[in-house]
Amino acid sequence: MTDPMVQPLPALGVILPSSNRVVERATEVRLAGRAEACYARVPYGAMLKGEAYDEAVFLTAADLLADAGVAALCWNATRGAALGFAPDERLCAAVTRRTGLPMATTALAARDRLRRAKVRRLGLVVQGGPDEAALVGARFAEAGIGAGPAAHLGITENRLAAQVPLPRLATAAQSAAAGADAVLIWSTNLPGWRLPTAIDGVPLLDATSLGTDALMAAAGLT
Repeated sequence: MTDPMVQPLPALGVILPSSNRVVERATEVRLAGRAEACYARVPYGAMLKGEAYDEAVFLTAADLLADAGVAALCWNATRGAALGFAPDERLCAAVTRRTGLPMATTALAARDRLRRAKVRRLGLVVQGGPDEAALVGARFAEAGIGAGPAAHLGITENRLAAQVPLPRLATAAQSAAAGADAVLIWSTNLPGWRLPTAIDGVPLLDATSLGTDALMAAAGLT
């Protein structure tokens, strides 16, 4: 007598920057056995053409993930907010045309989540400097989400963001929470997924987790 065939878990496709050391670990924890993730990396320094994505780079990654039979795709990175969200919308449309698969991005997921929560004053934690914080805050403000306090960690090499100690990250989030409706840790290479979901009573959102949640929703798993 043979054992009955085990029903396979749905597969989900994740595209991430080449220098990222957090997304895969955070995704596995977030999925918690509900799905299997397949990953493809795109070159961190060669994903853009001016102020837009180099679609050829992403279409290649999407094609490779589609070969694995994934149900949906996600670009789990935060570049889109700095670009202004429209490039992410165009990227999703291009990938879906190519593969027939629904696609989410972290930037669009964050924008939609904050809008649904009616966040008027957003606290930000960014891995770079004050210029990055100001630019990202301005982009969210253009999307109807007002900018609040911002904490910047001054990290210039992307892969090093993964090494930020949790106490330092928590302190940054706490400083961004003052007077804010929510705090957003805006880097998928910061280990924000390891922090609590609130700080000083203020909701604390992690970019990587938002992207993964949007991916599961795109695949009909939520």
